[in-house]
Amino acid sequence: MRLKPQTFALTTVTHNRYRIFQRTTNAELLLSILFRYRDQKRYLLHGFVIMPDHLHALLTPAESIERSAQLIKGGLSFAIRNQFKGTIWQEGFHEHRIRDLEDFQNQLLYIANNPTRKGYEDHPFVHTSFPQNLDPSPSHL
Repeated sequence: MRLKPQTFALTTVTHNRYRIFQRTTNAELLLSILFRYRDQKRYLLHGFVIMPDHLHALLTPAESIERSAQLIKGGLSFAIRNQFKGTIWQEGFHEHRIRDLEDFQNQLLYIANNPTRKGYEDHPFVHTSFPQNLDPSPSHL
């Protein structure tokens, strides 16, 4: 962990908003990658949602937000290359640096409610379904 940890809300979108994660096996693959890098302590994972065409994640990187995005996006691209030949991700990503505990809680709530806002009731790929795989709110907030 860096000397002054920072927490971010990360959003990344699929290429041309292709709904690659509508297929359960693809969403499960991305989920396994999120957990793999969390288990390797590459970042703390506080919340996430895998939507059909994008990912929201709330995390505290061990290195940088850029490196965390690279691990997640590159990890999926590498893992899925035999099943999907096209471009997976749109270039870049959006990050929001979390300012304080209230901002953290607001982002976590936004992520958790994203499926409902988009019309996906009982969406299985949201952090509330995996509380045992999440890290608590960071102490630096």
